[in-house]
Amino acid sequence: MSMTIKEYEAALNDPRKVKAANLLVNNDYATKAERRNQDEIAEDAGVTRQTLYNWRTEDVLFVKYMESLSEVRLAQYRSLADAQLINLIRGTSNNGTPSVKGLEMFYKLQGRLTERSEVVQVGEDERKATPVSDEQIEKELSELQSKLKH
Repeated sequence: MSMTIKEYEAALNDPRKVKAANLLVNNDYATKAERRNQDEIAEDAGVTRQTLYNWRTEDVLFVKYMESLSEVRLAQYRSLADAQLINLIRGTSNNGTPSVKGLEMFYKLQGRLTERSEVVQVGEDERKATPVSDEQIEKELSELQSKLKH
């Protein structure tokens, strides 16, 4: 079970880590013009660039905290993404032409459209394709692996 943001903050037990993680996540979501470099972020957090790098690459708790912050930030865009999907379906964002891909995405999200794939084995007569069971695939895979070992 994952921890809440407040639990991560308590576990980090370092306000510099909390500030640095927030600055890094905000920077990732910033526009190109608003983005800051790692030196600036480190300075604002009160640490060196190397310390910031070490936290980002070696401190699992710090990385998990950043991940939680990003999940919350991403969730804030859900209504915008949903609205854009509806605009695609209506055709209001595509020169008045409804988007088939938008419709497909909508039905997938609603669970009313699923993708299926079927493996078929083509026999001597290529016009007669027959479905292959999982058991048959596993058997043939075992035989191939056995042959590779010898």
